Amino acid sequence: MHPCGAPPLALRIACGGKTIAYTGDTEWVEGLVEAGAHADLFVAETLFYERKVRYHLDYASLAENLGRIAPRRLALTHMGPDMLENRHRIPEDTVLAEDGLQIDL
Repeated sequence: MHPCGAPPLALRIACGGKTIAYTGDTEWVEGLVEAGAHADLFVAETLFYERKVRYHLDYASLAENLGRIAPRRLALTHMGPDMLENRHRIPEDTVLAEDGLQIDL
């Protein structure tokens, strides 16, 4: 859910027995459960930590639903200042994406 001039999509790619799911800018929508379900890596936008802002995902909403999504690994991307200020509150096994990051699956 993001008005960008093109249809906003979540991507789910399976190759070589591994699955990667990715969501661009979006507020919480139920389709994220199906898109990320049991992915080896789920990459999610989390612009804010708890603040609800239309068209953007907050970590608190994502965290409430992680049990239903059940990814093997989670990487957070597109983090704004509010999210970065709260990064110490994110579980250690969650990847905080940075430019140039490489993740082995």
